[in-house]
Amino acid sequence: MGKPYRIKWTNDAASDFEEIISYIKYRTGKTSAKIQYDRVITSVEKLKVFPDQGKIAVDLRSIGIVSIHEIVETPWRIFYKIEADTVYILSILDGRRNTEEILYKKVIEGKLQ
Repeated sequence: MGKPYRIKWTNDAASDFEEIISYIKYRTGKTSAKIQYDRVITSVEKLKVFPDQGKIAVDLRSIGIVSIHEIVETPWRIFYKIEADTVYILSILDGRRNTEEILYKKVIEGKLQ
C-alpha cells in the first residue's frame, strides 16, 4: 500500500460543513451535531487511503466535468477531486436539496475547480 493522500478542505467546503453543523446544533442539539460531524469526518478520512472510492459526480458529468468525485454519507454528498497526492474537499451538500442547481452555481462562481 502506498503513502496516504493528504486531505485539503477548500474554503467553500469548510463553509458548507460549518453551516451544516451549526444548523444541526441549532435544530437538534450538540450531541446530534457531533454525531453528524464525526460521520462526515470519518468518510473524508477514508479518502486518504481509498481516494477512488467515490463515483464521478453525475450532476456535473452532464456539463462535461468528470474530474469531480462524490461520496455519500446520507444525507450529505461530499464532492472532491484528486490531484497528485492530495484529495481536495470541494463541497458538502444536503442530498435532499436540488444539488444540480447548487453545483452549477458553484461552477459558475469558480468554486468547483
